[in-house]
Amino acid sequence: MNQRFAILDLGTNTFHLLIADVDSDRSITVVYKAEEFVQLGEQGVEVIGEQAFKRGLEQIRRYKQVIDTYQPQQIIAFGTAAIRSASNGSEFVESIQSICPMEVRKISGDEEAELICLGVRRAVNLTKDPVLIMDIGGGSTEFIIANDEQLFWKKSFPAGASVLKRQFHHDEPISNEEIVRLKLFLEEFLEPLFNQRQQYHITRLVGASGSFDTFAGMLSAQAAFPVLVEQQTSFDFSPEQFQLICQQLVSANLQQRLAMKGMKSFRAGMIVVAAILTEVVLQQFSIQQITQSAYALKEGVLWKLIQKENV
Repeated sequence: MNQRFAILDLGTNTFHLLIADVDSDRSITVVYKAEEFVQLGEQGVEVIGEQAFKRGLEQIRRYKQVIDTYQPQQIIAFGTAAIRSASNGSEFVESIQSICPMEVRKISGDEEAELICLGVRRAVNLTKDPVLIMDIGGGSTEFIIANDEQLFWKKSFPAGASVLKRQFHHDEPISNEEIVRLKLFLEEFLEPLFNQRQQYHITRLVGASGSFDTFAGMLSAQAAFPVLVEQQTSFDFSPEQFQLICQQLVSANLQQRLAMKGMKSFRAGMIVVAAILTEVVLQQFSIQQITQSAYALKEGVLWKLIQKENV
């Protein structure tokens, strides 16, 4: 008999809803999937602002209508950087539960990283060679070093695209001075990550986030024979291809980015700092291959639920 699950990923920028059926042989059929730009961390991750609070609850009401239509047996939600960090995060969780009675978990950065790794393994063909997994959120960025069986190292850094945008990207297009300041900050801030180069020989980066969906979508849209990224669970591209996309993003103002093929409008504001963050990581590790993963936290949660493991 099929089991139906609803999983909500309540991120700093976007709220995601995944509804999926799991049959007796653990095959997964996605029946509904959506992401909505809520911008919970509009005023930073220290507090959820009044307007952001209202937007978040309005989105939960819309998702509740969808959930009621599909009637899953189990509903579970996960709050990440903004909800776990904000002084009124618990109040927000209580308000959510009054609208849609369900379990809402505020998970740590380490827990988030582990779930992302599980999701990536379901989407990307990993081998015995360690890869660097990267998930750029709004309030934090998770890095994981893992292979097909083991998770070797993980760390959540409290600097996602929303945080970096607020701190470093004010000019349109971003100025050279802002780029230099951002890169200097990242090289120091991410030093615990870059120290791992000595222990692990890594040539492949796996990106699991909306930013990497955007990079892949732009490459696909601009290709002579576009790849239907939506129908794949992973998409490979080279650092050279990424560099072309990065240069387009860095040299464009907001209106020009909004007009780019493959760009989702709500990502256009923060995609520049995400691209520069990715560029710094690629250079530090001398990455030779990039893979976009269509699965991340939600799919990792689903896999744990299927395995009957505690999430």
